Amino acid sequence: MLPWKYPESFLIAFALFLASLGIEFITGTTAPKISWPANFVSIALLANLSLLLYLLSKKRAVFKWFYSVPASIAGITSFVVPSLLLALIPQKPSDSLFFLYDVTSSWTYTIGVVFFLIILGTVTIKRITKLSKRNVGFFLNHFGLWLCIASAHLGAGDIQKLNMYLEEGKTTWYGIENGNRTEELNFAIKLRDFSIEEYPAKIAFVESSTGEIINQNNKPLMIDPHEGLQFNYKDFDFKIDKLLMSSAPVMNRFEPVLGMGATQSLKILKSYNEKVDTIWISSPSILYRQEMHQIDSSTIMLMTKPEAKRFLSEITVYEKAGAVYDTINEVNKPIKIAGWKIYQTSYDETMGRWSTKSILELVKDPWLPSVYWGFFLLIAGTFYLIWTGKRKEDM
Repeated sequence: MLPWKYPESFLIAFALFLASLGIEFITGTTAPKISWPANFVSIALLANLSLLLYLLSKKRAVFKWFYSVPASIAGITSFVVPSLLLALIPQKPSDSLFFLYDVTSSWTYTIGVVFFLIILGTVTIKRITKLSKRNVGFFLNHFGLWLCIASAHLGAGDIQKLNMYLEEGKTTWYGIENGNRTEELNFAIKLRDFSIEEYPAKIAFVESSTGEIINQNNKPLMIDPHEGLQFNYKDFDFKIDKLLMSSAPVMNRFEPVLGMGATQSLKILKSYNEKVDTIWISSPSILYRQEMHQIDSSTIMLMTKPEAKRFLSEITVYEKAGAVYDTINEVNKPIKIAGWKIYQTSYDETMGRWSTKSILELVKDPWLPSVYWGFFLLIAGTFYLIWTGKRKEDM
């Protein structure tokens, strides 16, 4: 008979929770993120500790608790409850209450993960010592989960994130960490060209006195324009006669141009009591004044700053190994270079689509393949258990 059941198991989990909170508030620091080779050694120690606990259970009944159902439920609770906080509470590093606002860096989460991995590892070893078709699936499933969680949490200290700031025609071979420290890379990038595709700027109605966008039905009063669109405001009817995505002012109108500083503009027909006026409005530009229309004493109609629909960097990559090649780095379409994953993140927003600068984020996570292998084994074990279960039903 096992020495501990559910009450004792949850009491142990609660004691670990209180201990983690004690460390949290006494030290006032987050749990340290260990890096290579300390994280590899820690993972190996956790695996060997689970093996040792299983071997000790052969001699003393007390160690059988580590692969009991009550211990498993307590371990799952210790891991899942802090994990749920990630979805329920916005995460932001803070000088206090790490447990709530920076869960993955807290002692509570770290101790919960270690406790869960010890229980999961011991259960997995116990099942694989008795070979059977079902236990093979159980091992794949549970070892995959163990490998995934251990690699993701203990390998987090090896994740590197750098920013790279590019300028057209220049070659950059280093990244910047935390805004100050530079790190030389095993490759260099030359920005050949940076380009942006924009959405049509929205039409907005603004209060003259405050400059704030007017709300209608608890939403900002804004309109997505297109040629032929008709709308009304107060006693006025409007129709968009022409939409120019790249234009410049000429006398009292706008004409299509492709030069630096070109802006979006709208030709609008404004009707009131059968009288029709032609008005022009335009979005902000780095060269030209924004054209707005005063509808009445309290309201202005204008075009907002256009939002970027798609932006990308045309780059040349020079690797230390000798490879030289051209590629495109587009937002939401990262590329891989020499072990780094490169994300297109930003640009010189003051210049808008005329920006000659591009900002990239470089991420290296050497433990990610191990996490993927964990997922693969977990899924393979699940399908294996389903398949063996179905074969039994068919027999």
